[in-house]
Amino acid sequence: MSTKMDNPERPVWMNWAFLGIFLWTSWQLAGFWMERLNG
Repeated sequence: MSTKMDNPERPVWMNWAFLGIFLWTSWQLAGFWMERLNG
């Protein structure tokens, strides 16, 4: 099993897209909980 991302079914930009979506949703949830906890 190679560690290189040479899987033709999933391009590299897809990984960055998933990462960006995950970070954005977690940021939104964090802001939502901060608003509720503070107030």
